[in-house]
Amino acid sequence: EDEPSIAQLLVSGLGLFGIEVKPVFMSAEDLLTQAEGEALEEVDLFFFDIRLPKMTGLELTGRLRAQGEKRPFVLVSAWPAPTDEALDRIGAQFLPKPFDFPDVIQTIQKLTSKQTKE
Repeated sequence: EDEPSIAQLLVSGLGLFGIEVKPVFMSAEDLLTQAEGEALEEVDLFFFDIRLPKMTGLELTGRLRAQGEKRPFVLVSAWPAPTDEALDRIGAQFLPKPFDFPDVIQTIQKLTSKQTKE
């Protein structure tokens, strides 16, 4: 999420459900820089807004997948949803904004438990 107030709301809200959010990147470029290091080792799932500055969440997910990233991705947006084909191509889930925290929690738990089983 590139909007600091919304990012903080997500971090706080997810924390109430026992989900630790770290790290928080304010741009795709920041994440890509860190993806080359150890900063993402503890990440179980990626959660991006589709509309990010300079690079969309779809493009970012595609780049990370091209680098071999296998962890789950959740993309969110207040704008119309990407096509199912676009989401399938990059292996991502979509949640429309505004979203309810129970929907976010359920999606995160489903994706991370599925990952644990694999």
